[in-house]
Amino acid sequence: MADSKKFTLITGCLIPSKFPFIEKSSRMVLGSFGIQLVDIPGISCCPNQMAVQSTSKTLWQAIAARNLALAEKTGCNIVSLCNGCYDTLKTVNSELKEDNELRKKVNALLAGFGLKFEGAIEVKHVVEVLHEDIGVGAIDRLVKFPLRKLRVAPFVGCHAKRPMDHMGFDDPYEPYFLTNILETTGAEIVNYPERNSCCGGGLSIGRKHDVVPASRRVLRSVLDNRGEAVVVNCPFCFTQFYRNQLDINETYQDDLHLPIFYFTELLAIAMGFDPDEIGLKEHYENGVGGEERIIRRIRGDTPKDDIFDAEVTRAQLEICSKCLACADDCSTAMITTEYHPEDLVNLVLEGKVDEAVERPDIWYCMNCHECTQRCPQSFGMVKLIIRLKNLAIAKGKVPEVVEHRLTSIHESGFSFPVDEGGREALGLPEVEGADVEEIRELMQKMSVKRTRKKCD
Repeated sequence: MADSKKFTLITGCLIPSKFPFIEKSSRMVLGSFGIQLVDIPGISCCPNQMAVQSTSKTLWQAIAARNLALAEKTGCNIVSLCNGCYDTLKTVNSELKEDNELRKKVNALLAGFGLKFEGAIEVKHVVEVLHEDIGVGAIDRLVKFPLRKLRVAPFVGCHAKRPMDHMGFDDPYEPYFLTNILETTGAEIVNYPERNSCCGGGLSIGRKHDVVPASRRVLRSVLDNRGEAVVVNCPFCFTQFYRNQLDINETYQDDLHLPIFYFTELLAIAMGFDPDEIGLKEHYENGVGGEERIIRRIRGDTPKDDIFDAEVTRAQLEICSKCLACADDCSTAMITTEYHPEDLVNLVLEGKVDEAVERPDIWYCMNCHECTQRCPQSFGMVKLIIRLKNLAIAKGKVPEVVEHRLTSIHESGFSFPVDEGGREALGLPEVEGADVEEIRELMQKMSVKRTRKKCD
């Protein structure tokens, strides 16, 4: 019987070639639970179903059997980091164990290489090993940086759950192993319509032009349900979502910037591993979703924006979040459906000030103070919005109109140039010019520069 704490590791093709940080985080997470990983000398592609099985099913079975026979020499069960590898090796392992004639046929092919399939080991997915062999209780005990309030969208993918006659470790319609693991870290699970869809990677052979819209459908579903990150357990799903966002944005004039994580990356961070230690720098450099910002938030590395002061207190916002009566009388909210002051309050209370500052609707507030007039606590949402605008300016996120006003004040002391000709025609006295140097000195002392990075 194979050692339950010792596995042969199957990384597949994509991870070593494109995403070594997935392997690194997986090795470190498994190692934290005393799992010893053994590499298999001479191993090849699993092989890929779409390419090899389509060419010859027997060839597909024979190559898979060769890998299984090599793994059997270690005396260890297999743990796979890839859905495709898991599907191929688990399926062929099951078929060869159940079909004597097929096993004889394949072993005849392997005999020329001094190999023989014995059926002595099992094939497991890394999600299965962590959920069943290690257990969520053991994971919970090692969590040092809980993923509190991070709204994650688990995406299991097709080949880890179907067909059930060979896969059989999770529910094929409502898979819950990955969800349970993420919940153990303290993450909030997003329920979204496309959670059981396919990532679309398989279309790359027959309908390559449909790969991007297939990925977009899933990502838009996550965003429409307020998901903050997609978490996968397959490198093929990872690449579809991680790499396709640029193509989606270009093709559809979209603005997708959704973080994508392989689940052991988040586990490693939750367990206290340093991002550099698990190779996340490469992930950050090639992604477009802002993964680094999410990791910093989890670890508490993000500088704490000083949002609260004498005018804006947490106690006041707690009351606001339960009331929100002013939103019904807000002039902007009546005409602009994209303005959601209640979301801004909740983001600040959840510690997501950086996200609130990035939202365009902080600039929709007209500072009319209707909310102040109607507020039972004489607070007024406008005070929070002004604080958020201040922080946005400090971060260099300046709308074009504000940029023009700042530039004009810097140059003349006024937001709008004086119409001296019009004043003279009406017999009005000449406006005495402001002391521009004093104004500029004040702006410099308050770190308000004449030009800044404009908002998109």
